[in-house]
Amino acid sequence: MIRVEAGMPTARFCRLIGVPERTWRRHRARARRGAQAEGPWPRPAREGVRDAARRHALAHPAWGHRKVWAMCRWDGHQVSQATV
Repeated sequence: MIRVEAGMPTARFCRLIGVPERTWRRHRARARRGAQAEGPWPRPAREGVRDAARRHALAHPAWGHRKVWAMCRWDGHQVSQATV
């Protein structure tokens, strides 16, 4: 550990890297317990429209993401532009 090797207090280390000390301590406690890290989070919107977006994008390589999004909406998918 860089902090331990440098003999740096936790409070100073947290200020240096810009992380609240409470967050640092919570993550360290989880690591010591051997708890699984958070995530990856489910992405139901992205997974539900992936095939349709890919199909439109491969069929029409000149189309941009907005046109692919519009065609996915036309197909009946409730999806945002950011997801496509």
